[in-house]
Amino acid sequence: MQSASVILLLALVASVSCYRCTSTGNVNVTANGKQPINGQFPHHALLESDFAEGKRYCSGAMVSRQFVLTVAQCVQGATTVKVTLGANCLLEGGDNKYRYTFTALEYFVKEGFSDETFENDVAMVQFTDEEVRLPPWVAPVALPAVDEQHVSEEVFTSGYGLLSFSAESAADSLQFLKLTVLDYEQCQDEFQFVTPESGQFCAQREDAQPNCVSDVGSPLVVKRKGYMKYTLLGLTSFGQKFACSFGNPGALQEVRAHVEWVQSFLEDGEEVSTTPATTDAGPEEDY
Repeated sequence: MQSASVILLLALVASVSCYRCTSTGNVNVTANGKQPINGQFPHHALLESDFAEGKRYCSGAMVSRQFVLTVAQCVQGATTVKVTLGANCLLEGGDNKYRYTFTALEYFVKEGFSDETFENDVAMVQFTDEEVRLPPWVAPVALPAVDEQHVSEEVFTSGYGLLSFSAESAADSLQFLKLTVLDYEQCQDEFQFVTPESGQFCAQREDAQPNCVSDVGSPLVVKRKGYMKYTLLGLTSFGQKFACSFGNPGALQEVRAHVEWVQSFLEDGEEVSTTPATTDAGPEEDY
């Protein structure tokens, strides 16, 4: 009887972790990650931006029930931005039906953003003018404290393996990987201009294995045992093309450098937590 229960449990796990997505037709795309179970990364947002030259996809992180934080290069100059929450698939249809799409009301690029150095490469996207009721598997991420340090820690990145803004190089489903936060000396071997003052840092897959998961704007998060929420450490900004091919470090915006700016958009009572609630259960061991 006990063995039958174990088999049933394994079947249930398989049913939530293995789902089929509508094919993008991009059969040669390999993101080298794992499919998450539904709700594993409840903060992950898919952004679809319309520009004069065409449509672009990227990622971001839900930081409140009205706003998504992403990188400025995803939205600056866009005529329309759509925000999709709760999706494990790039396109509609397939097994993953629990997606919520909003046409953004407005977006705000941080003053000082440079498309040459990618400093201040952050933007807030407002997808609704009032808090929306969403299911438990769609939830905001916690912001880091301004003095947090995570060098050498294991962290998670999630994305569709976009090698550029174009969906033509994206995988069908959301995927994730473990990365490690590098110290500045290691980061400067790849990007000399990344310093503690630049508001950027680097992360890399263990043993410099290829990492094709991260999109432009992909959230980099940490989740310690005993905490209910992930904490948002960074947003992928540049370098992911090299990481995909050769395992080079990717460069990210350091969210702790922008916490005050992010919170300035939030109404009273909507303040993002920098101290996630605790629970007796930690993250699953096989994440």
